[in-house]
Amino acid sequence: MMRTLAAACCVVGALLGAGCTFSVPERKLEPVHTQQNVAVTANQLRLRMRSLVGPMSAQIEQAADEIIAGTADDTVKRAALLWKIEAVPALRKALFEPDPYSAVMDTWVLYDQMTDYFERGPGKEALGGSAVVAAVACRRLEEEFTGIVSSMTISGDVSQARTFARKWAAEHPIQYSIAGRETALGRVLERDAASFHSTGEVVAEVTTAVDDLNRRLELYTDQLIRQARWEADLLKLDTLSDLKLDRVLPLAERAVNSAERAVTTVDRLAPTMEQALSTVGGAPTSLRSEREAVINALREELTRTIGFVQQERVAAMAYVTQARAGAMEYVTQERIAALNEMRLTLVEERKALTQDIEHLSLKVVDHVFWRATQLLAVLFVALFVTLLVLLVAVVFARKHWSGGARSTRTAGAATP
Repeated sequence: MMRTLAAACCVVGALLGAGCTFSVPERKLEPVHTQQNVAVTANQLRLRMRSLVGPMSAQIEQAADEIIAGTADDTVKRAALLWKIEAVPALRKALFEPDPYSAVMDTWVLYDQMTDYFERGPGKEALGGSAVVAAVACRRLEEEFTGIVSSMTISGDVSQARTFARKWAAEHPIQYSIAGRETALGRVLERDAASFHSTGEVVAEVTTAVDDLNRRLELYTDQLIRQARWEADLLKLDTLSDLKLDRVLPLAERAVNSAERAVTTVDRLAPTMEQALSTVGGAPTSLRSEREAVINALREELTRTIGFVQQERVAAMAYVTQARAGAMEYVTQERIAALNEMRLTLVEERKALTQDIEHLSLKVVDHVFWRATQLLAVLFVALFVTLLVLLVAVVFARKHWSGGARSTRTAGAATP
């Protein structure tokens, strides 16, 4: 009830011309870009920046997939996966900066930092020969973004701001990973003196924040599954590299092939030996008994060898199957845990943002109510002073009129 009364008072005050104002610190850009040159409003620029998240993230994903498909080196595949996992959230964060001009500058800096990272930084060593693909993709995205920004200016010349972004990125390169890069917000934004905004402007800012929240939640919903799949692919790649199944399988197949070739060789030698021994059929009985003993021994050894080879082959295949099953189960459990953790984190962030919006609304309403109370107090004081002045004027006029009437009667009485 109190909130409704405060809001109604603020509306009445605005209609009367007094209005309600709020002190809001204003953020501004460094003098690297003249806002008089901008051909669009701040809200149009903001919406344009938000719309670039999907297409530009897709280009990064396509370049990383191209690197993964074109190499057999697990190290390069892992580096390309990390590029997708870290670059897409970084781009999303830069384009969703609350101030649209800050979003433009930080996105420029991000592209320049990634280009330098793959041309001269640690990314070149991690990707090897495939680093050229990543650098070309980052340079292409930077040029495309420059064209988009130029189209939203009157002169079409953004060389000064672009030069500043490149210089700043060169002075603050990516040292370890894209996720740990230094953003340009510490240099681009500065806190200015507080400026007063009307109630409508504050409501517009709150509406813009809610709209950004809705767009970010929709984007998270669209990219969450792909992010989880990339994390699962990275986990699977790390797990398989630890188990070295790529080495176990060829060795097991080689052992089975060698055993089969041994069995074939023994089978081929058995008829030859029997034919050689048959040539001594006319030898004495001792030779025949020796021949029979040798043949029996050979048959027993052959049978034992075949059985041993079959057991080893079965054991090798069972080991490989068990290792595969264990690896897949481990990957599945880790993926489920990662998805649950991401879901809990998203729920907590959404609750925290909702609480912040509620606190902001309470502060705004309380401030409005206090200003309305001050306004009503001033009105009551003015009304009281006006009534007091009118009362004094009436009393003075009445006294003046009474004195004039007595003077007239006195003069009339003296005249006869």
